[in-house]
Amino acid sequence: MFLSRRFFLKSLGLGAAGTFALGPWRAPKAQAAVDTDRRFVFCYFSGGWDTLLSLDPREYGFADTDDAKSREMRVEPAYYRLRTTFTDGNTVKRDLIQPEGSKILYGPAMEPMARHFDQTCIVRGISMDTVTHEVGRRYFITGLPPRGLLANGSSGGTRIVAQQGKHRPIPNLVVRVESYNQGMPAYASGLKVSNVDDLLRMLRDGDRAPDAEVRALLEAYRKEAESCDPVSLNADGLLSLLRGAQLDARALIEEKLTDNFSFLDSSKPDMVEIKKRYNITSMSSPQAQAALAFQALKFDVAQTISVELANGLDTHFENWEDDQPERQYQGWKALAQLVDDLKSEPNPRDPSKKLIDNTTIVVFSEFARTPMINNREGRDHWLVNSSLLLGAGVPHNKVVGASTAQGMNASAVDPITGEPTKVGGTVINPRLIMASLMEGAGLDASDLRVSGLPCLMNKS
Repeated sequence: MFLSRRFFLKSLGLGAAGTFALGPWRAPKAQAAVDTDRRFVFCYFSGGWDTLLSLDPREYGFADTDDAKSREMRVEPAYYRLRTTFTDGNTVKRDLIQPEGSKILYGPAMEPMARHFDQTCIVRGISMDTVTHEVGRRYFITGLPPRGLLANGSSGGTRIVAQQGKHRPIPNLVVRVESYNQGMPAYASGLKVSNVDDLLRMLRDGDRAPDAEVRALLEAYRKEAESCDPVSLNADGLLSLLRGAQLDARALIEEKLTDNFSFLDSSKPDMVEIKKRYNITSMSSPQAQAALAFQALKFDVAQTISVELANGLDTHFENWEDDQPERQYQGWKALAQLVDDLKSEPNPRDPSKKLIDNTTIVVFSEFARTPMINNREGRDHWLVNSSLLLGAGVPHNKVVGASTAQGMNASAVDPITGEPTKVGGTVINPRLIMASLMEGAGLDASDLRVSGLPCLMNKS
């Protein structure tokens, strides 16, 4: 039987009803000691991104005279087709971007993130083995190939919290991204919300929530009922489930966490400043989600956070020229502001360090887009992908892997150096990335049945 705390709490009218979606009832397993201070932010770009515009650019494609080169290499960047400015008025840099000291080349849509090369590892040549949105998305989220279209295993955030234990008010916070719990402890499940307003509603009492006097009477009744043959009444764990959910919901509400996320409240100077810094105009925007991630880390609210920083990237038609670069750019810009803040904000548990020192950021999409423009002036789905890793536990100022110069296919890499190799190499896939992230954080990834790649880990 599958039930959820969200279901039970809604029946009581509590605003924190969405807190902990559960799988089957079971007691949490004992966990080995791990670093409970490591935080993770998973950033999803929805729809399948064009990596030529960002993570895996080419040195040609800036003029129509490069079309001959494109045909020769079977890779058509077509940068010259991009419009000249983004909607925020910033100029589209029709050139590769490489700040001084950077070992990484960035594409035109990624200009806002280029300044953070010192904390960045870009992974290229990732084999997705699918061009289906649901499969690629769930493969990256869980680290395991789905069974058909169904997720196979738990989300990365769920896996991490299950091993760390519950140490924050909302251990696993999930905004506009899928989340799964298959056999992990209940506390590790994602609190899933559709936007920041949805989170605020969950952190307040609902309209039908009982007042303090009624809650006191309910508590007295529960204590009396617990003395009446509690073993038989709780044989299937239902009462424990209800009790734990109620306590968690009340604790969340009494924490007054809404004060940290009310970005459109003009009466609060700190919220006005955050709204301006992130340029928040909508509580479902990439900017609001990036600000939510920062506040959740700054105020020690969550251990893992998943957000959607871009959507609408499924550009098969002529909308590629306008939508793909603009939407990627806005996502990278929001992420860049988040990283700016993580670099400057002290760790609340260790003020001698900054938040970035114990935060790992993972940026992904379900797949990339075809290297050649199709006959509809857009790009279709492509098997070879890229990803960005940033912060704690990953290499810095480094590119791992590559797509081939001709045809943009996946290259095997030396698992130690990350350099492409034709002998004894490994083709990178999402399972290896998830295993590397977990092992790099000192977590057990044995259920993924692969070992992490040393080239994707930095344990110093």
